[in-house]
Amino acid sequence: MLSAAAAAVLVLSACSADESTPAESPAATEVDPKSTSLDDVTVSGDAGSEPTVEFEAPLAVEETASTVVEEGDGEEVEEGMQVTAHMTLVSGTSGEVVESSYDSEQASGFPTDREQINQGLFDAVVGEKVGSRVLLALNGPAQSGAAPETLLYVIDIDGVDDIPEPLERAEGEERDLPEGFPAVTRGEDGAPSIEQPSGEAPTELETAYAIEGEGPEVEAGQNVTVHYTGWLWDDAAEPFDSSWERGEPFSVQNVGQGQVIAGWNEGLVGQKVGSQVVLVVPPDKGYGENGSPPSIPGGATLVFVVDILSAVG
Repeated sequence: MLSAAAAAVLVLSACSADESTPAESPAATEVDPKSTSLDDVTVSGDAGSEPTVEFEAPLAVEETASTVVEEGDGEEVEEGMQVTAHMTLVSGTSGEVVESSYDSEQASGFPTDREQINQGLFDAVVGEKVGSRVLLALNGPAQSGAAPETLLYVIDIDGVDDIPEPLERAEGEERDLPEGFPAVTRGEDGAPSIEQPSGEAPTELETAYAIEGEGPEVEAGQNVTVHYTGWLWDDAAEPFDSSWERGEPFSVQNVGQGQVIAGWNEGLVGQKVGSQVVLVVPPDKGYGENGSPPSIPGGATLVFVVDILSAVG
């Protein structure tokens, strides 16, 4: 998988490339670009192997753009599919490869869903065929995080799969929770409640199955759909947050490096799809000494009951 910095531009729909152009960024106005379009970029090598990308740096494009470098002959990518692709990221500022999934020999996965990926990535791959090599240019954060820059992605589409519908609730075998874990009960719709925990709060992240599903294990880098409810260890009378109460599941993008607390990134990886997992999260894996006012005080230990409904990518 690409790093969090690289993936954030592509996977998070909120990071719209069109919202940050060279004309709008202080760094871009200081750079005199020597290349200004994809016509100035040469990509060599066969799709399926790490590409060589050449242009006269710096490159600065005004708008998101993509082009097919090599057309494949496989199945066509359609909206709503799960795509597997090798990606190579090149800095428009330096012309250097920032990272490539070919180095790890592990292709990236993402859904063709406008709510979960950047519009530029969506437009670049939907309608193209498996085996194609696509060049995408967009504006995103520099790897230093200091200023925007143009980023080039060479996308080798390796495969597609239909995305299964997420479960509505955990499905599997009931498990006895370890001693010290709060007991879990469920309403008719599956929404959980817990008894008030007793004893001292754990100082380490603890996880256990309340229901063990039969699906595959969640892998780092996947997009995971869950239903969850969270309580304070010291006050389990009322939850401080619940997707059940909102009436819709929650999606964790790029789990393991996702924009959620560390207790989730660490605690969800390795759990089985279909499971209901209890996470007991100490402050250093949650919201720390500052908390998240007004619902979560500083130094709070948290209890989450999480139904893992799907994991794709």
